[in-house]
Amino acid sequence: MKILHQTRTLPALLPRYVERFRCIGAECEDTCCRGWAVTIDKKTFKAYREVKHPELRSNVVKSLSHQHSQATPDNYARIKLDSESGACPFTQQGLCSVQKNLNESYLSHTCFSFPRHSRNFGGQYEQALSLSCPEAARQALLSRDAFDFTEELITVRMEKVGKVGSVHGVSLELMNEIRILCLKLVKTEDLVLWERLAVLGLFCECLTELLTKGKQAEIPSLLANTVTLIEQGDIKTTLSSMQPDYRSQAVVFASLWSGAGFAANSAIQKSPVQEAIVKAISRGLGADPETGHASHDQIVEAYMTGLKRLPEALKVAPFLLEHFVLNEMFRDLFPFKGNSPYEAFLQLISQFGLLRLMLAAQCNSGDTLPDETVLVHTAHVFYRRFQHDLRFAQVNQALKNSGLGKLEKVYGFLRT
Repeated sequence: MKILHQTRTLPALLPRYVERFRCIGAECEDTCCRGWAVTIDKKTFKAYREVKHPELRSNVVKSLSHQHSQATPDNYARIKLDSESGACPFTQQGLCSVQKNLNESYLSHTCFSFPRHSRNFGGQYEQALSLSCPEAARQALLSRDAFDFTEELITVRMEKVGKVGSVHGVSLELMNEIRILCLKLVKTEDLVLWERLAVLGLFCECLTELLTKGKQAEIPSLLANTVTLIEQGDIKTTLSSMQPDYRSQAVVFASLWSGAGFAANSAIQKSPVQEAIVKAISRGLGADPETGHASHDQIVEAYMTGLKRLPEALKVAPFLLEHFVLNEMFRDLFPFKGNSPYEAFLQLISQFGLLRLMLAAQCNSGDTLPDETVLVHTAHVFYRRFQHDLRFAQVNQALKNSGLGKLEKVYGFLRT
């Protein structure tokens, strides 16, 4: 069988968990071959139309749909999922019949790449994973050294490797220094996680101000001053006076929870794993089992109760929230995604806040605290239902609508 899509193997910078990741195929409890309309690129679509294998040919005829409106070379066709199970029709006994009967090069770009995200940053290749894959989530969120960085060989289709250019008039070299500092801030051991995020917000606010005023030349001084701020230790005393605003935290993120189709009565199709997580969280937020609704007062009370129990629950997965934040930052080229570094910060903490609410709700959903399996599934379901839904890509608007767009208000939102 000929090779349809060529690949290249090259060295790349990646977190250690990426190097450890292996697809577990039929053993996966929430497979990526179910529940998502898989996009097919033009080259793969044309190759499938020429397939003679009887089993594959039947599925091509029945299940492959050309995108007649607004088709692009990468999004040229879709695979129609089974109407009852939501599964990809090319999946047989948990395995892909395309890969089995043809070869890996015949997988669409989407199927070949997921959950990997690869890019070329000034000649340095990088790769991260989407944690909507349960096995990727386990590897990233549970291991102490998951975010130690290493250089390893990766295999990619070069046409799907993103290329990073200069942003906001900042050179690639300086962009990389900024990225490294931001990652180091979130790994600062002398501060608890909410304090690290608060300092990150201060840095992003100052960086945005410099960029807005065209003062890129002052960025190295900002980097040095931020390092000094952490080393002197005074920031911890300053942050200790900030008071948490539990009502705003609970109400803002409960609205995101409902809006993103998480609620128990949502019509969005869910796998058994997703269904169990959604029901447990709705129960933990005090929602009505029939309607999925709860009053603001019920949500605030349930959230505060769960939040008090969350540190004890996280003892079995002590790196989960930190690694969640680090993965978002590395995968999304933080803080250079969006209109400004501060906008990127709001996006990051919006996602952090929603996951924290879900985890807190899990602490209320039963007689015992959630174990590491439930905690990881909660994170992967968050990714599965949230990260890939374009309607909620700009979740920072929820913070602004609640008066939390200003940094001094965000501190109250972050603190637990």
